[in-house]
Amino acid sequence: MKKIMLWAMAGLCAFAFSACEPKNTPDNNGNEQQEGAIPSSFPKKQLIEEFTGQTCGYCPYGMDCIHEYIGNDTNYVLVLHHYGFQKDHFSVSGCNTITTALGVSGAPSMTINRAKTTYRDENNRSTGSVVFHPGYLNTADPSQLETETYASININNEYDPSTRELTVRLSGIIAKEEHPDLKLTVLVKESGMIDTQSDYYNTFNGWQEFRHCNAVRAYLSTPKGDEMLIVNGRYSDVFSLTLKEQWVAENCMVVAFISEDFKPVIQAGQKPVVAGTQGGADITHGGVTPVPVPDYYPEPNATDGPAAFSGSVSETLTYTQASASTQGGLKLWSIMAYDPDGNVTVQNTRCLPFTYIYLITSADQTTIPAGTYEINSSFTEGTVVAGYRDDEQVVIDGSTFYFTGKSYFDSGYLDPYAQWLISDGTMTVTESGWTLSGHTRNGADIRLTGSTIVYPKSNAPAKLKRR
Repeated sequence: MKKIMLWAMAGLCAFAFSACEPKNTPDNNGNEQQEGAIPSSFPKKQLIEEFTGQTCGYCPYGMDCIHEYIGNDTNYVLVLHHYGFQKDHFSVSGCNTITTALGVSGAPSMTINRAKTTYRDENNRSTGSVVFHPGYLNTADPSQLETETYASININNEYDPSTRELTVRLSGIIAKEEHPDLKLTVLVKESGMIDTQSDYYNTFNGWQEFRHCNAVRAYLSTPKGDEMLIVNGRYSDVFSLTLKEQWVAENCMVVAFISEDFKPVIQAGQKPVVAGTQGGADITHGGVTPVPVPDYYPEPNATDGPAAFSGSVSETLTYTQASASTQGGLKLWSIMAYDPDGNVTVQNTRCLPFTYIYLITSADQTTIPAGTYEINSSFTEGTVVAGYRDDEQVVIDGSTFYFTGKSYFDSGYLDPYAQWLISDGTMTVTESGWTLSGHTRNGADIRLTGSTIVYPKSNAPAKLKRR
């Protein structure tokens, strides 16, 4: 990313601004305004930001809620941050800056204009927050969204397909003499990428390839926005970016928005990178072609575990939660367990013991039946595949027990020196808890003991009806 701005010229432009700006400046609807005519307000576009992740099984439902709410209304600009759950193939470091600043603690989550939105919860109580679950969106009264604002955004894109160089020229009007400090944020998003996506609600038929849309690809400004130089009620700025080879330029959009400091957002806009295209706006997110589950995971590429943990390892995990998704006649139970008070030292760093275990049952099971399950990678009924995440946080085929020194929603990678691949063993489930006994690939004995498994009904307000 490269920003083109000659700050040394700022003083000169302040005295001779007409020489730095075109005589006719397009307004927010693309109509040219004579330089002397400054409207008092402009139609407002609403910025919706969703926080999602490929391993978030509830996120397709969240996407569905947002798309049903928006419909074909072009007054909404939608941006997906692949942060807030775990890093994945579409995670951009700048998105982590946004999730931290907004206090996002899980996915799916969303915000409209980074402003407090009032909605009704599953008990029909009126409440409000800046960040909320997309399932509440249909109860949010649209009348609380301002339809007029004091800022305009005009986006002009120049794209060279031979060099993949993109130049973005922004201009507009600030029709309010007294206002808080304004920030300009500019990013590129892309639609139509085919990759994996967990889906607990089977919104898109479970374990499938998935068409991802509106994902942030890069920031051209700083993630929290650049300071704006406003002279005589007008501003202009220029940014550039070289698109990566794997991005489809015709499916990319430039998104720009103005915020009062970091929040709230007072105006937003978007425009295709390539003129004459839809910039991916005509692409629908969702499942594509079912694939066999084992083929869906890449091969392992990390260590078998640190030598310091060879021999015999035993851990008690005091929190266990399971959720499930179904394909055909099988149900895949995703079991997460950890000990929040664990005190394990890895590379001189205190770490918390975590494990992810995947257990296969018949599709008609509402809980995991008591019994003993064999650990292997066959993905057949009555077997266990303990989950493993490599340095890109991607679920792969195999078994593991690992530690991490970071919180569950932290942006950091898991420590590859504190991971175990379990090669064989059994898992026994009872009403009072579970145990897992086996061997790691480097020969160590391992035993995990867990608490009673909790089966959450949902991470979403299931009682709400979407329109």
